[in-house]
Amino acid sequence: MQTIQNALTKAFDIFLRPYELFPPIVGLLVVSALTGVVMLLIFGRASDQARIARAKDRLKAHIMEMWIFRSDPRAMFLAIGGVARHNLVYLRHSLRPIVFLLVPVLLIMVQLGIRYAHGPVPVGATTRVTAYLREGAAPTTTPMTLSGPLGVRVLSRPLRVDSERRVVWNVLAETPGEHRLTLETPGGRLTRSLAVGPLQRVGKVRAVAAREGTWDAFLYPSATPIPRDSVVERIVVEYPPRDLRVLGLNVHWLVVFFAVSVAVGYALKGVFGIEV
Repeated sequence: MQTIQNALTKAFDIFLRPYELFPPIVGLLVVSALTGVVMLLIFGRASDQARIARAKDRLKAHIMEMWIFRSDPRAMFLAIGGVARHNLVYLRHSLRPIVFLLVPVLLIMVQLGIRYAHGPVPVGATTRVTAYLREGAAPTTTPMTLSGPLGVRVLSRPLRVDSERRVVWNVLAETPGEHRLTLETPGGRLTRSLAVGPLQRVGKVRAVAAREGTWDAFLYPSATPIPRDSVVERIVVEYPPRDLRVLGLNVHWLVVFFAVSVAVGYALKGVFGIEV
């Protein structure tokens, strides 16, 4: 799966490169719209279109019965039962294509998340870098040091919390750019990036680096996984959250993604002749 994620990361880098000069919302809108088309096509191929169409027609018929026979209690209750029954039939025929949709949509969300969930650390701001140790390792007895290049300054001695198996450093971002932090551990040296710059810039933010083969490594494919034999299980850099401006409002990227993809898919269902 990591190989697939690496290939997808490179593909998204190439696809989104032309949109780097535009506001962040532009690239997100394009990807969301294309996702809506992909979701619609997968739904059409994976679903039983004839049965979905029949279930929808019968639903409409029973809804009309509820209106026509609204003065007849017996007919009204029978129509309500028909609506409930055929609604369940419709949902049953829709579950299979939804299962097929989960994997591609999750992969796309992961790629968008590493670009739109967070922004770089502003110049002059401080952030925290936290190393989580594997089970059984105690931070107070595990020698670890963090250092950075010119433009990044480690401000304090590390805070070691044995109960949570974590070591925390405060870091000052002094100059913009992609800086490399070096973490010295008993098992060797680990390097991690720190992105510093204006929040408007869109790029991969390596917020989490995790041990290879873990769920976190899947969710954050932009960072090189930590070797399995390392004493460090996860390294987290605290980046500021990114809110996108839509019609003068701050909107989370997930809201934009789902709203646009669903709206585009629904709007084009007639063009592709797909029942949803």
